[in-house]
Amino acid sequence: MSVTGGGRWPPQQSRPGHLKQTSRGSTMKTAWHRARGNPIALLPLPVIWSLLAPHTAAAPDVAEGQKAWEYLATSGDTWGSSSSSLNAPLEVDAHVNTENVTVLINGVLVSATPPSDTSCCLHQPEEVYHVAGGARQGKSHFRPHSGVHLLVTGPRGVMMRQRFLTYQPAEHVDMAAALAAIQPERVVVLAAVPEFSLFLGQAGAKALDSLGFRWCSRMAWGEPWVGVAVTGRGVVAEAAATLQVGLPSPKSLRLSTVTQLRGRVPSKCSWYSKPGWEAHAAFCRQYEGYGDLCACRRPFSPHVRHQQARVAVKEEIPVVVVTANKPRHLYRLLRNLYTIEGGGQADVLVVIDSAHQETLALAGVMGVAALVHRPEGVRSNRTNANIRFALYSVFRHFPAADKAILLEDDLLLSPDFLSFFHQAAWVLDNDPTVFCVNAFNSNSLPDTAADASQLLRSESFPMYGWMVRRSYARQVITNWIPNGPGDWDWWLMKARAQRGRDVVSPEVSRTFHAGNAGEHVDGFEQHLYYSRILTTSRPDIRLRDLPGVVLGNYVRNLTGEIQRAELVTPDPRKRYFLPKGRPGPFVSFVRSGTRNDEFLSFRMFLMITRTYYWDTREIFRGVMRLRLQDRLFYIVGCPLSELFCQHKPRDVPVISPTPEVIKAVLTINNKYEQSLYEYGTKVRSYETRLLEETDFAT
Repeated sequence: MSVTGGGRWPPQQSRPGHLKQTSRGSTMKTAWHRARGNPIALLPLPVIWSLLAPHTAAAPDVAEGQKAWEYLATSGDTWGSSSSSLNAPLEVDAHVNTENVTVLINGVLVSATPPSDTSCCLHQPEEVYHVAGGARQGKSHFRPHSGVHLLVTGPRGVMMRQRFLTYQPAEHVDMAAALAAIQPERVVVLAAVPEFSLFLGQAGAKALDSLGFRWCSRMAWGEPWVGVAVTGRGVVAEAAATLQVGLPSPKSLRLSTVTQLRGRVPSKCSWYSKPGWEAHAAFCRQYEGYGDLCACRRPFSPHVRHQQARVAVKEEIPVVVVTANKPRHLYRLLRNLYTIEGGGQADVLVVIDSAHQETLALAGVMGVAALVHRPEGVRSNRTNANIRFALYSVFRHFPAADKAILLEDDLLLSPDFLSFFHQAAWVLDNDPTVFCVNAFNSNSLPDTAADASQLLRSESFPMYGWMVRRSYARQVITNWIPNGPGDWDWWLMKARAQRGRDVVSPEVSRTFHAGNAGEHVDGFEQHLYYSRILTTSRPDIRLRDLPGVVLGNYVRNLTGEIQRAELVTPDPRKRYFLPKGRPGPFVSFVRSGTRNDEFLSFRMFLMITRTYYWDTREIFRGVMRLRLQDRLFYIVGCPLSELFCQHKPRDVPVISPTPEVIKAVLTINNKYEQSLYEYGTKVRSYETRLLEETDFAT
């Protein structure tokens, strides 16, 4: 292993440093060694020993004359004579810089024991992973290639490539799940662009630590890291670069290492040769990151769906899943669907945006029909077209079906998901003023929902698992959203598409949004909102009073509720503003002329009750309904609600928040949302205790 310095280090800045965490939590301290002149003379004994191992680690590439980063690099043969699925040396070259991330694989020998002259048998370097970066865009603090890049190799080459945007919250959870789903004896390469550490939470840090890495979770903002490990064995090599205070930002970090694991393990699982498992085995030989689907012991089989309890059904309601190039999310969803009640009764169709071979192969293994949609447009236009194609395809593929359920691949399902839709189908049959049944409710949070048997009406749009009739699908397919800015779901909420009809959804959601950094939901929204969604946990929930959801009955019941409700004029700056010791219901009349909530009257109450506040999507005829401490609270917007404002006493003014109230509620809400973050920005500063340097290196 060779180590070279990244430039000359000024004597006045030759002290080691430590790490500070700028948000709440205990101060994290680390230190590093500095390579000057002969690096071996400055390194602790364990690192000197690792220098003698048959691996190489290169320091950061530095432009001529630039004084930039310090670096750390270590590697070691930590497995002794342990076995491995690799039967030859594997050369890995990972390069992170401000322009791109590149990982090169040099080749794999055929024989278990490498010959003395390996140059005859190694292929020329082959680029297997490359992500272009470049300058930060606009006001963004991140580069186009920021995050943690994961590459997994096995006996047959590269098996998995994925990027995690850990500069956003929630992404580290996906990264932890991906690392946990990798089979033993795989070579894992991780390359982290400097901004990666901003929201590297506990789940992500623990997952990296479990592979044996020592430094990744201790890196500061602006510091890159690269690591190579073998799952179930340990670290092959690890390299990091730390900022030197007062010097320019770095340009790149490069790690080159060769791992040679001795011994043998079976090249396949015993079930690979079982009749009927050929496609399953071929998939697991080629792809990685699917956890129990490819486990050698008790692999998951899609036939488990036929072992699930049955639900009461009156008709065929197929499920169409919309996906693209996120096969691991698709597997998670299908596995979930196969293990809930009714999983064996549901016909499933997968619609794939473009011909992604891994996704197509997974659909075959999971035993579902798959259709490929030729991409139309880019970004939102492309997504819109794929949703339209899915609606068209599911009713064409299942000609006897009158209704269909549409799912996106980043969802998780509650145990009574299918039972819920088969019960709620009655509403679509008996009320033409309902065009869609949603499995998701935006106010389904612990502070604002509780009754899992209750159905609600709103002027919302289809989202996160929804069911429509064939007649509605035909209508919207032939009058689809035109190309240009805009998303399909918002367009379906427009009056032209709704035609005066409503959406029905449960008070407590039946789906959980589990995707981050996507086209519409980023890691911040996922962490602050979607990760708190309340879902049902029992499979036997019966919906009550389905006739009460029919429009005439619903309006009549809501009118009675508001008429008998106790009038309150609460202060939205108070967390618990309803009168104590009274059962409710309660009602407040607030100033609002449109659903846009131009006076922020609805938003103040939605913020302080910690529910969805970005818009009024769950509103019904100008009324928002919340369940607070198991008591109903109705917010009526006036003059927005012509139907219900007439029940306001004449001597009672509408509530309109003042600038002072708005500022106070915004401050309270911001403080609450900041408290949800378990971690924060780490910065490098000086450390005068030299023992810290040895601590970090060992």
